[in-house]
Amino acid sequence: MWTQNCITGCNIQSISFQWMLITVIYFTLCVRWSATVQTYVDPPSHLEIDDLGYLGLLDISWQPPASMNNISQCTVRYELHHYDSNGKRWKAIRTKQQTYRAAFNLGENIVIQLRTYLKGKCTEEMEVVSEWVKRNDTLLPVQGTWESKITDFQCINSKFEILTCKWSAGALGSNNNYELQYWQDGMSKKKTCDRYLISNGINVGCVFGRDEFQLFSDLFICVTGIPGMDPIRPSYFILQLQNLGKPGIPEDLNINKTLNNELILHWKPPKGKIPSHCLIYEIQYKDQEDTWKALTEQRENTRTFSKSNICLRVRGKTDSYCADGGYWSDWSSDICHKEPTSRTRDMWQYSIGAVIVMLLCCTCVAATIEVLRKRRYWAICFQHKAKELVYEIDHGSSLKCRY
Repeated sequence: MWTQNCITGCNIQSISFQWMLITVIYFTLCVRWSATVQTYVDPPSHLEIDDLGYLGLLDISWQPPASMNNISQCTVRYELHHYDSNGKRWKAIRTKQQTYRAAFNLGENIVIQLRTYLKGKCTEEMEVVSEWVKRNDTLLPVQGTWESKITDFQCINSKFEILTCKWSAGALGSNNNYELQYWQDGMSKKKTCDRYLISNGINVGCVFGRDEFQLFSDLFICVTGIPGMDPIRPSYFILQLQNLGKPGIPEDLNINKTLNNELILHWKPPKGKIPSHCLIYEIQYKDQEDTWKALTEQRENTRTFSKSNICLRVRGKTDSYCADGGYWSDWSSDICHKEPTSRTRDMWQYSIGAVIVMLLCCTCVAATIEVLRKRRYWAICFQHKAKELVYEIDHGSSLKCRY
C-alpha cells in the first residue's frame, strides 16, 4: 500500500515538474518573441526631391525616423527604389547616407519608394524593416498641348565624333518653334543647340561638333519651345553616347586566292574614334545572279570562302562589350571574284600563243633585216678596200714605167 502510494506520489511530482518546465520554456519563448515583435522601426521622414536645373538630374534626401532617437547599438541603413522610365525597370540601392542623386525623365512621374533597415543588439541581431514611404509626383507644371510635342526622336553618334539628333515636328502654330537644351556632367549650366537642322522653317534636328561630349556619362536633352513663343509640350531624353555609335564603312576590301584554291577576304577597320577591338562585323555574300545572304557576326577582319564565283560586302557595329547598343555602319562597296570559264581560258591561251608567234616572227624579220644590213655594209667595205689596193698598185706601176 505504501509502495503504491509512493509510486503514485512520485508520478504526480514528475508530472508537476514537467508542467513547470514547459511553463518556464513557454514564457521564455513568449518573452523573446514579444521583445522581437516590439522592436519596430519607422520609415524615413521628410522625403524631399530637389531639381538641380540640369534637365533631369535630381537630388533625393530624407531624415531618419523620429523613433530612432531612442534606439542605440544598432546599424541603420536605407533602401531606395526608383523607377527608370528610360530602361523601363526599377533601380535599387542600400546606403547609410541620407542623400542620393539620380537621373529621371522629367516628362513622366517621379516614382520613388524608401524604407529603413535596422539591425544590431537592439534587435538581437535580427533585421527589422519598416514600411515603405512613397512618392509619385510630377515636378514640372504641364505646358503646351500634347499635339505640339515632337515624335520619332533619334540620335546617331557617327564614328564617335559627330552627334546628330533628329525628330519629327508636332502640330505647331505660326508662332511656334523648337529649341534643344542639353547638359552633361562637367558643364556649369545647360546649353542650347548652335546648329539646327531646319525643314520648312521649323527646327527638326541638331548637329553637335567634335569633342563636345564625353562617353560613358549621361547626356540630358530637352526639346521644348523657344522662350517668348507659344508654349510647346517638352520632351526629355537621357542618352549615353557610347550606345549610339555608328562606325564608318570598312575599308580596303580585297580578295586573295590561296594555293588550295580558297578565297580570303580581308579588310581594314573603319577610321574614327571607335576602337577596333570594339567592333564586330557582318558579311553578306551572293553569287553573280543570286540574292544577298548573311553570315554569322565575327570580330576578325578576315574570312575564308571555298566558292569560286562570289560577291561580298561588309559592315560594322559596336559590340556588346563596349556599348549597350548602336547602329550598323553602311555597307561597303561590293567586291567580286569570278573564275574564268573554259572558253575564256581557251581564248586566253590562243591569244597568248598568237602573241608569242607574232613576237617570234617579228624577231626573225628583225634578225634578217639586220643580217642583210650587215652584209651590205661589209660588201661596201670590201669594195672600197679593193679599190684602194688597185689604186695603190696602179700608182706604183706608173712610177716604175717613168724610169
